[in-house]
Amino acid sequence: MNSKPRIAIYLMTSFLAAAFVLQTGCDRKETVIDIEGPDGGGVSVERDVDDGGITVDVDR
Repeated sequence: MNSKPRIAIYLMTSFLAAAFVLQTGCDRKETVIDIEGPDGGGVSVERDVDDGGITVDVDR
């Protein structure tokens, strides 16, 4: 097999893998408030940096 097509396939595969990793990313959130109670419960409020959405988690 000729090495040029093999190199082209490796480069295309690498490019697609890198594009996939960049698209998945991670959730960009900042913690607004995090309160822990004495019994182990608590309240956590996080804001999404990208769209401004707010998530409130309550543990009892």
